[in-house]
Amino acid sequence: MPTFKIECIEVSGCKPLPVEQDNASRVLATFAMGGVLGAAGGTKEPFNIHIHRQVALLVLTMGYPFLAESDLLLRWENGIPDPDGPSYMLLMALCAVSSQAAALNAVFDNALLEGLSTPDSDQYFLEAVSKIPVHIAQSQNLDYLRSFGLLAVYSLQRSNYSDLHRYLGAYHALVAQHSFHDESRWPDDISISEIDNRRRLFWCIYRLEIHSACVLGHVVRLPEVQVSVLYPRIIPSMDPETQAWTAGWDYITDLFRLLEYAMLSLRGCKTRKAVFSVICDRPSPTTLLDGLARLKSSKSRVLLSINDPNSGYQTNRCKYMAVQITCTETLVTIMALLYCQAPACEVMEIAENFLEEVTKAPLIMFKVAGNYIVQQLLGVGHMLYNASRSDNGRYRSEAKRLIALLGDLAKSLELDIPFAATAGERLLNMAEHSS
Repeated sequence: MPTFKIECIEVSGCKPLPVEQDNASRVLATFAMGGVLGAAGGTKEPFNIHIHRQVALLVLTMGYPFLAESDLLLRWENGIPDPDGPSYMLLMALCAVSSQAAALNAVFDNALLEGLSTPDSDQYFLEAVSKIPVHIAQSQNLDYLRSFGLLAVYSLQRSNYSDLHRYLGAYHALVAQHSFHDESRWPDDISISEIDNRRRLFWCIYRLEIHSACVLGHVVRLPEVQVSVLYPRIIPSMDPETQAWTAGWDYITDLFRLLEYAMLSLRGCKTRKAVFSVICDRPSPTTLLDGLARLKSSKSRVLLSINDPNSGYQTNRCKYMAVQITCTETLVTIMALLYCQAPACEVMEIAENFLEEVTKAPLIMFKVAGNYIVQQLLGVGHMLYNASRSDNGRYRSEAKRLIALLGDLAKSLELDIPFAATAGERLLNMAEHSS
């Protein structure tokens, strides 16, 4: 990662930042200075340094890059936007997510929280919600889509599934209204960087949708088969770490696309008429496993070396991405094996390897992921339980042991992640009933 020399001014309650800065500190310094200048220019409380610091936290804690880093750096540096505009609603949604992360100390660098008095994240959430217009004009402004996406992320992290569906639904309504799922129907006059921003945003919400559909069992509102959107470009001018992170993000997105097919294939439709069953677009078990094998074998060399402590990719966000890859690969693999009716011992082996890998991750990785990773642990537990009922129950004791280990792992996070205690209890109860 490049380093930056920033001449920091001292803010009340905040220490000057060191000369050596990573991306998050650079954003923090930029917003800290902007916050002071904004306050001097008459910015009203509480929209001052607190908001700028909370927005800065997103560089480290956001698993969903709804905005490019350059946009985060510059968008609000001159003050707070018009409260009646979509940029303000987006800012409040951003602050809700980052304020929640700050309250849970879910940041890689605790220095980012020094001197930060964190308001209740619900204040920002409710402020953002209050700015949703009754009727959204025919507008190509992406801030409405970004806002709904962030409100959905916040709702998922708070385990408020009613609101999750409300804002995912609002997002998909705008997608349908503006044909956001098809690049060929985007405006002709947008720049290349705008195209990349749209692509990034689209796949962010897609991944959120598939994750929640997988762990909550709801429908997929916009299946992959209807999508005609490419991934953001990886360009030579990016620094190597950014290229590696982007390649990893694309790989995880590919895994989610496979996860969708595995999930829908497992569910199937038990009441479909015969005339429709013959034309149902459902991959064969072999096709699904072959696709997963090809995807793993084509993984770029940079991703194969990302866990090497001697590589140049040991930034926090790359290490966090490596944990995400492990979790997502496990979910896809187990779901594909269940669809193929593979021997239960294969599922147990994958789960055993997953537990060995994920327990090596430091606590902060779990805290940053929050409910997201706990929900994945619960999902793995459910699939183990289902696998234990095959092969005449020969592997029930092994499934019980693994599910109990997942439950213990979730319970160990209950002081750091809101949903962990509930998930842990459910896993431990599941383990008891699997014997």
